[in-house]
Amino acid sequence: MPSLREYNERLASMASMGRVTGTMKLVAGSHLHRVQSELSKPEGFTRALFALAEVAKQPRFAKNRILLPPPEKDSKILLVVMSADRGLCGGFNTAVVRAVKEFHAKHAARAAKIDHFYVGQKAYSVLKNDFPGIAKVLPASSHPDVRDSDRIAKRVMRLFHWRFYDEIWLISNHFVNSMTNDCRTERLLPDARPPVPKVKAEPMPLPGLIEPNDEQLLENIVYLWIQLSLYYAMLHSATGELAARVMAMDNSTMNLNAMIKELKTQRNRARQAAITNELTEIVSGAEALN
Repeated sequence: MPSLREYNERLASMASMGRVTGTMKLVAGSHLHRVQSELSKPEGFTRALFALAEVAKQPRFAKNRILLPPPEKDSKILLVVMSADRGLCGGFNTAVVRAVKEFHAKHAARAAKIDHFYVGQKAYSVLKNDFPGIAKVLPASSHPDVRDSDRIAKRVMRLFHWRFYDEIWLISNHFVNSMTNDCRTERLLPDARPPVPKVKAEPMPLPGLIEPNDEQLLENIVYLWIQLSLYYAMLHSATGELAARVMAMDNSTMNLNAMIKELKTQRNRARQAAITNELTEIVSGAEALN
């Protein structure tokens, strides 16, 4: 049985851990409130961009590679994997890793190759030996900016346009509520579609003549769809990570309090047993003297 000193040292250590987890919960909660308010910012632009979806449905774009279905065999796939840079957020990163492995199991037979583009360190650290990335890992910001999604969108559009890849896919967590994240796998290219807004906009009337170049216009519209999809994914990933961290730290604090309570009970029992033994020795010594 541990000594009273060992019990006290363990209790002090647990109390220190409880202060850390409580502080991490408060910090994550403050960031969560801010990033949740940022989720609604792109909605106005999304509705306006959604109204341009009719452009892609015009017959003159029917044979454009951006809108055609991908090849059924020997397709070159680039997978954008979006996770967190840090742990201590429950199963947030584990869900992304599991989705990547499921994607490989499902598409490996028809793919000539599947490369990864990592956004966030945690998924890369788990998957780098089995599925190495094609570039340096980009950081996952707690407060994503449009410039972050713009940098990724330009890169994947160039790789697709130069025919390095036939398909671009995205795996990321989608924030549902403070207790739930939905890990989604969606194809960005080809046959791209804009993110669906909460309130659909009325389609804008299309002019009979589009300047400057029809093909260039289509590519620019699709580029905005991709950028907006990535920006939404970054916002939802950051929100989901912070919500998961709040829940994980709250559960950790509750578990620590339960462990401290149990350890205090054990310490009190050990102290009572020590007092009982001392009393027994005193009584036994007194009887021996008599």
